Amino acid sequence: MSQRNEKPLGEEGTDDPIPPLQVDLKINDIVGNGISGMLYKWVNYGKGWKPRWFVLQDGVLSYYKINGPDKILVSQETEKGCKVIGEKSRRIISRHRDSFSNNSLTNRKPFGEIHLEVSTFRQSKSHDKRFSIFTGTKMLHLRAESQDDREAWMEALQAVKDMFHRVFHSKIVAPMVDKVAISTEKLRQRLVQEGLDSATIEDSEQIMRNEFATLQKKLVLLKQKQWLLIDILQQLEVYVMKMRKKTFNFQKLIQHLL
Repeated sequence: MSQRNEKPLGEEGTDDPIPPLQVDLKINDIVGNGISGMLYKWVNYGKGWKPRWFVLQDGVLSYYKINGPDKILVSQETEKGCKVIGEKSRRIISRHRDSFSNNSLTNRKPFGEIHLEVSTFRQSKSHDKRFSIFTGTKMLHLRAESQDDREAWMEALQAVKDMFHRVFHSKIVAPMVDKVAISTEKLRQRLVQEGLDSATIEDSEQIMRNEFATLQKKLVLLKQKQWLLIDILQQLEVYVMKMRKKTFNFQKLIQHLL
């Protein structure tokens, strides 16, 4: 069967959620400096599955076109430091080994981005290469080249998701306030060179510490607000998914009655 005629994943409720990782994996052991590779993205029934280049970095999954006038150049230089998933992905990179230019990186504008902290993932129950990513407003149906490739992507996605979950629920942001220190040694040396007396120097150091502490508290507060917003978005996402499922079941009931 050709890629054009394949259908996307089944309706909601037919795919099982990905189980949580059993081992508390270190995020860098899985994603390192980033994950990249080619996946097929379902576009619509007219265009079918289309190859896209995906990059997972800093909690954001971005995807790019690799064919047509808007394609990006993928090479060993552009993916330097990234873990590349899939044999086909590595073949794509090797084809452009000598094609690197400075514009290869600066002109890479993604066609879409998914923030994993407000996303959920499901692997297809009926197809061993497919999986989906859900947000409150977007749904991506994806297909890997092999089952192993899908598992590698799932492991990376879930690890990043779990990282955000642990950070929020363990409330590690607030304790960071007491762990950050500021050195005034360079300021002291400069003021001594200017010939200021010790009392003035100590006052200047204290002013600097106070200003830093105030700024630090504001940054922590903003970070806490960010995590609160993420938690609200996650709850909204769950609500939207439930409503979609209820709507789908209601439509099936109406069709059955008609």
